[in-house]
Amino acid sequence: MDLVLLMNRHLKFRHLVIILVIEQQGSLMRAAENLYVTQPALSRTLREAETAIGAPLFDRTRHGMIPTEAGRVALEHAGAIIGHVEVLDRRVAEISSQQAGSISIGAHVTGANTIVPMAVGHLLTKYPHMNVTISEAPPSALIQQLEQGSLDMLVGRMTDHESTAQLDLIPLYSESYRIVASARGSSFDPATITLETLVDRPWVIPVKGTPLRDMWEKAFVQRELPLPRQVVECGSPAPTSTLIRQYGFFGVLPESMVRDDERMEPIPVKLSDDLDRIGLMLMPERPLTVAAEMMLKAFHEQAQLLNE
Repeated sequence: MDLVLLMNRHLKFRHLVIILVIEQQGSLMRAAENLYVTQPALSRTLREAETAIGAPLFDRTRHGMIPTEAGRVALEHAGAIIGHVEVLDRRVAEISSQQAGSISIGAHVTGANTIVPMAVGHLLTKYPHMNVTISEAPPSALIQQLEQGSLDMLVGRMTDHESTAQLDLIPLYSESYRIVASARGSSFDPATITLETLVDRPWVIPVKGTPLRDMWEKAFVQRELPLPRQVVECGSPAPTSTLIRQYGFFGVLPESMVRDDERMEPIPVKLSDDLDRIGLMLMPERPLTVAAEMMLKAFHEQAQLLNE
């Protein structure tokens, strides 16, 4: 690494920030408003960034600012660099502060329902001054926040899905997804029900692009069945549970959520074991804060209880 050459480069931190904001906002006008600068000033800064990187980063189209191939590469590295700086600030703050530190956890469905409250409660019993934030969102949004340093770690299903290919995956425990129906006034016979009988029933299903949605579709395709046509896409467990319990929809939920709610009943149709593993997802080669290291230890301790 030629540090002298890097010191003399014209690429600056603000260049990385503006290309991320332009990509997020989709237009120069909205990006300028978000950054409280004029659009001409933002255009000049973008040209500086493109000159420093050595390639056009965005195509201006009728649909907004679309990253070029070089732009997608630049965005990937910009997110990683800004994420490192975000963690750097928090690590330095831990050194100079008398407080125990802060942790931001991203959780999707299963993690939020089971091991996250267990681990957080266990840790705060020992360190009551620690500040913990738990964020629930679709996996794609959580991964973006992790890359940019807003989150220390994610908790959720571990798969070979392309969305998590760039992350470090740490297994914790296993829990199955179950096809679920309302326990109130069920008209089906559990002994005879099959996936074929569910094709014409209403479903609340995971959003596109998620491993769980892929698994749900694969179950029908492997049996050479058409996908159900009456569907509601939902990425949150609360409305999913309500549609199942109160409106007779079928859905897919973690086993722990069904076990703890007598108003829902699992049916004896197995989807797949591909999503049974639940674990932590971290950004590779990014150091954790002291507080995050403690949180990591708490997750492992609570996972041991779930594995007993």
